[in-house]
Amino acid sequence: MYLIHAQLAVRHGETLPAALPEKICSQDVEPASVEYVVLHDEVPGVPVLGLFVAAADLGAAERAAELACLRVLAAAPSPAAWTVVRCEAGFVAEFYEWRIGDP
Repeated sequence: MYLIHAQLAVRHGETLPAALPEKICSQDVEPASVEYVVLHDEVPGVPVLGLFVAAADLGAAERAAELACLRVLAAAPSPAAWTVVRCEAGFVAEFYEWRIGDP
């Protein structure tokens, strides 16, 4: 199981497609599967999805997550309003480097 984050970009004035997490979970992305999706929409205009993906390896998980997002956004009422900025298992090295140097 991998946690993949997908950052979306939206054209000004557009809203998220209804039931976005559920729609993404319902996508067939064999051989992987999207098990659960959490929407983080605290920052206006910069929604981030946390996708829990069952896959053989990290690369397959990232591809499956991106494919599921792209399919759902393409079927949205205003598909041109949405883009996937990035879809990856992120690692914030700066935070951990700072913590390592903290006495």
